[in-house]
Amino acid sequence: MTLTPEAHVLRPITPADHERVLAWNHDHVELLSPLDEDRLRTLLGWADLGSVIHDGGRDVGFVLTFASGTAYDSENYRWFAEHSAASGRDAFYYLDRVVVDSSVRRSGIGSRVYDEIEARARTLAPVMCLEVNLDPPNEPSLAFHRGRGYVEVGQDSATGHLVSLMVKEL
Repeated sequence: MTLTPEAHVLRPITPADHERVLAWNHDHVELLSPLDEDRLRTLLGWADLGSVIHDGGRDVGFVLTFASGTAYDSENYRWFAEHSAASGRDAFYYLDRVVVDSSVRRSGIGSRVYDEIEARARTLAPVMCLEVNLDPPNEPSLAFHRGRGYVEVGQDSATGHLVSLMVKEL
C-alpha cells in the first residue's frame, strides 16, 4: 500500500522484517504490549495491515491494524467489539500498534501514515478505534490523536495499565 507520493510507503511485513519489528516493539513495550516471534506471526495472520513504514530509503517503523470480526484476542479489541455491537454498529477498524523511529518523529510521517490507515479504514468501517496509555501517560500520543479528531469513549485497565479508549468517526 503506497502512502502519499512525496513521502513513503507502507509495505507488508515479511519474515526478514521480524527481527526489526520485534526490536521496535521491545523498545516501546511500556506503551505497547510484549511481542515475540510466535505472537507476531499469529497477529500477522489476523491483521488487516501488518506493515513496515518505509521513508527516505529506510525502514522507520511498523503498524498493525485489525478489521472487526477477526479472532484477535486483545482485551482492548474485544472492548471495542462489544461496545460497537452494543451501539448497533458491528463494523470498526482497530489500530493495535504503531511505532515510528524517534529519528523521524515530528517530521509529519505519523500524520501521513494515519492518513493512509484512515483511508483504508473508511473502506471497511464507520469508525476507527485505538487506545492510548493514561498510566503510564503518553501525552504526545493523546495530543496527536485528539488533534486528528479522536475522542475518548471509555477507559480501561484490564491490560494492567490505564488506557483511554478512543474512536474517530470516519
